[in-house]
Amino acid sequence: MYRVLFAEDELLVRMGLQNAVDWEKYDMELAALADNGLDAYQLFLKLHPEVVITDIRMEGMDGYELIRRIREIDSKCAIMVISCLDDFESLRKMMGYNISGYILKASMTMDEIHQELEKVREYLEQNVGTRMDGMRKESLDEMMASCLTEEKETDWSWARWKDGEPFRPEQIQTEVMFSLKEEDRNKISDLGKKFVYDLAEKYLNRSVIVQDGEDSFCVLTEVGGEKLEQGLSRMKNAIYTYLGVAFDICTEGIFCSDRRKYGEALRSVYRKLKGARKNQEERETFREPLIEKAVRYMELNFQKPLGLGEISGYLGISPSYFSHLFKKETGKTYVEYLNELRLHKVLEELKNSNMKLSVIAERNGFNNLEYFSRFFKKHMGVSPAKWRQQNRE
Repeated sequence: MYRVLFAEDELLVRMGLQNAVDWEKYDMELAALADNGLDAYQLFLKLHPEVVITDIRMEGMDGYELIRRIREIDSKCAIMVISCLDDFESLRKMMGYNISGYILKASMTMDEIHQELEKVREYLEQNVGTRMDGMRKESLDEMMASCLTEEKETDWSWARWKDGEPFRPEQIQTEVMFSLKEEDRNKISDLGKKFVYDLAEKYLNRSVIVQDGEDSFCVLTEVGGEKLEQGLSRMKNAIYTYLGVAFDICTEGIFCSDRRKYGEALRSVYRKLKGARKNQEERETFREPLIEKAVRYMELNFQKPLGLGEISGYLGISPSYFSHLFKKETGKTYVEYLNELRLHKVLEELKNSNMKLSVIAERNGFNNLEYFSRFFKKHMGVSPAKWRQQNRE
């Protein structure tokens, strides 16, 4: 069915038309209502409806500006005007914008509305098509999900970013797989997940999000290189600060010069990331008993200097074998894992303690303040002092 966006500042007119019209009769559904032009434009960018019914005099953005902006990004959607303005100047301003109908509020009747909607349906069938055999138009996120999971070519010709700019798949530089750590999978609600998606759109500009299960999702983004690292650091910082959970994150660049083969390139990287995530989950599920024992020992003793010699001696194996086994089972070096554990504890104290940074760092195993500051900024995107200030605020 064709989706309809109705922008009207008068509540009685808005509700009256919503309830009085049998939308299904015209193969339409009333997808969104707006009481001002600014909201209407944002809804248009989000939904890309096939029909826009709008008033002219509205707050924030009038109907003329709304129509002009819509036509900049969509030349085919049907636009129908319902207004109290009855003069040549009003009509002249809309010439060239392909208006499908114009109705005066003061004299409109249901018969007139039905006639205009019938004309709109005929226009859509001739110029837009039959809505993909009656199915609604997919959003960009839905199109990308189909592209990644179905072995078929995707028509991106009409696809748009949320700001209305045309989407081209070759703009995507990187795929990023986010997977909730096993110990955090019962700690986050649907609202929390939406917060994470919003962070991805904020810090990884121009991104498409594809859900990949209850506890994981994939982000396809234009961002790469240092900018990607900074964005991911800020995301991890915010996720831990506000939700108290952590994600395993895998990234993979996309390299394909042939646009015709770009869909397959996207799918190939996606399959690789899913494989990496599966391997990570298997490592967490079937970890060697020795490594389980080592992790428990680290959690109890992370505050003191904890060299390879001490922990491998505790386990009764050589330092070199322990290093090899630890990296194989966790995907991280011993030092990386230990310092991330320490960082987690530091963040808790920074939020809840007024002690000096140097004291907090030292009591959690970071005896070199300069190293601690570099390590903290690399992982969290800001200095320890700035992070404390932001999270105290």
